[in-house]
Order: sequence, then C-alpha cells, then structure tokens
Amino acid sequence: MSVLKVRLFLAFLLLTTTEAHGDERNVTESILEGLEYKTITAKLDYLQHKLTVMDSSLKEDRVIIDRRLAYQEGISEGILATMKRMSNNLADLTGAINQLMSISNNCTTPPPQTHQWNQTITEQKGNHHECYTPQVIHVSREDQLKNSSGQVPREDFVRSCKEEPSKRSGKYWIKPTEHDEPFLGYCEQTSFGGGWLVFQYRFNGSVDFYRDWAAYQNGFGSVDGEFWLGLERLHRITAAQNHELLVELKDFTGKYKYARYSRFKIGSEVEQYSLKMLGSYTGTAGDSLKLHKGMKFTTEYRNPVGGTVSEYEGAWWYNYVSLSNLNGRYKNGNSLKAITWFHYKNSFEGLAFSRMLIREV
Repeated sequence: MSVLKVRLFLAFLLLTTTEAHGDERNVTESILEGLEYKTITAKLDYLQHKLTVMDSSLKEDRVIIDRRLAYQEGISEGILATMKRMSNNLADLTGAINQLMSISNNCTTPPPQTHQWNQTITEQKGNHHECYTPQVIHVSREDQLKNSSGQVPREDFVRSCKEEPSKRSGKYWIKPTEHDEPFLGYCEQTSFGGGWLVFQYRFNGSVDFYRDWAAYQNGFGSVDGEFWLGLERLHRITAAQNHELLVELKDFTGKYKYARYSRFKIGSEVEQYSLKMLGSYTGTAGDSLKLHKGMKFTTEYRNPVGGTVSEYEGAWWYNYVSLSNLNGRYKNGNSLKAITWFHYKNSFEGLAFSRMLIREV
C-alpha cells in the first residue's frame, strides 16, 4: 500500500513540475514577442523620421534651385533688354552721324577767293540753314544732357516736378536741395493735375525686381523703361518736403484702378527706410498699404520681419501679413510672389501694370 502511495506522490510531483515549466515557457515567449514588437516599432519610427528629414531637405533644395533659376532668367531677360536698348541707341547714333556728315559735306567746300567765300556763306544761310543750327537726333542717354565738362548746366535743374515750368510729361534733371546731386527723373504732368515724380514703374516684366539691398538703395533700371528710383533718393526727397503718394494699377485685361494717400514719407538708411508716414486713403483700388505703415523695407538677405523674402520674391515694406507686393514677380496668375494689391480684386492675382508717384503738398 505504501509503495502505491509513493508512486502516486511521484506522479503528482511530476505533473506539477511539467505544468510549472509550461507556464514559464509561455511567459518567456510573451516577453520576447513584446520586445520584438517594440523593436520593430522603434525602427519604423526612425525610418519615418528619416523620411521626413529627407522630404524637408528636398523641399528646401527645390526652393533654392527655383530661386536660382528665376534669378538666372531675370539676368538673361535683363541682358536681352539691355542689348535691345543698345541696338536702338546704336541705330539712333548712326542716323545722327549720317545726318551730321551730310550737313558737313554741304558746308565744307570753301571757294578759292575771299569775296566768293563770303558770297557762298550768304547763299548757304539761305539754302542750308542747318550748317549753322543743325538738328541733332537726341539719344536717350543721361550723358547727352551734360555739358563738355561732364556737368549738367544749372539752368537745366528743377527742384521738383511740381515746379517744372513746361508742364509737359517727360525726363528732367531734378535737384531737390542744394545738398543733393541732380538725378534724371520722369515727371508725370497729366494724371491728377500733374507735378508727380515717378519712383517705380512696371509694365512688361523686362527688368528683374528680385534684387538685393544695394540695388534698391541706389536704384536700378532706366526712366525710358521699367525702373526703381532708389530708397536713399526717395528718403531725401520726402524728408525735405511733405509729399503725397499715388499708386496706379492695371490688371491683364487693362482695367485701371488707383490708390492715393495724403501723406508719404520714408525713414533714413539707419531706420532701414521704414514707411514712416502714410496719410488718409482715397481711390478705387482699395487700401492695401495700411498694414505696411511703420514697417522697415525688406530685400533678399536683409529681412527684419523674420520671415523669408523668398515667400514673396520681391522687396517691400513687408509685414507678417502683407497685402501688397508691387516689386514682386511679373506674372499672370494668383500668387504671393506676383505684383499684388490684395484689395484690387480681394485676391493675390498678379497685376500687369504698376506705377508709384509722389508730389509735393
């Protein structure tokens, strides 16, 4: 009987040990499976992070490439425009030279006798008056308005477009104060009573306006085409006298609108040419400049706002929320980078024409 009890006890002990080992094996397998899951999840998270970083890097590279391509396109367009102007100037010069040579041929055949020479002069006065007062074709160059010493005659200066006596629109040498160097500016004498000095003009996209600080400070382009007069010059003019501002706009259908401000003044270079003063608004284009009052002028690589100028690809008195960008890209389409005036159509649709003018008040 005792032998039977021993055998039963041993059998029970064996069964109990087997079950215990089975439970331990199940727990171990469960732990291993959990560790494998966490490892796989961590690897997936790492791969996701790497993909996100790569995607961000690719986007940044694409922005840089697009900007460089746009810059190169702008340079190419500028070179083509310059070559075209040079070609036109060369044609004008050739015509002027031919005319002068023709006049010279008529005037340089002196007779052998003194009394005959005097008679010839008398005949030439009657028949070839151009021998004495030749009409020379004027080429659109600032140098031709200077005298032989390279200076602009003082009698050719005007203090402002408002004081220009002929009241005809065109190019004039302007010297705002005795301390300023004269510059060639365009006076608009027809719109809104005349007396306006144009300081920004865009109408065909021939000039690249996505430029650096030095370009906007000193000015670029030509008064015969698209141009920017220059921040330093604009500051000195608006600091010397009170001025008002006129903004003229057209879309790609030719529809015209304007915005007019009773006062306009920008700060000095130290103040980063901030939009110091902007008066009350009147007009048809809507007031898309009010949010920019007090803002510093911003160009590529010089941005006090803290954002990226590449978002607009221009130069302006940008705010954190900007409603205008008249120095943006010349493009027909809805884009923050285009020439925009939000209240023109309550959108950022690109405009085809922009002209900014100031007048003494």
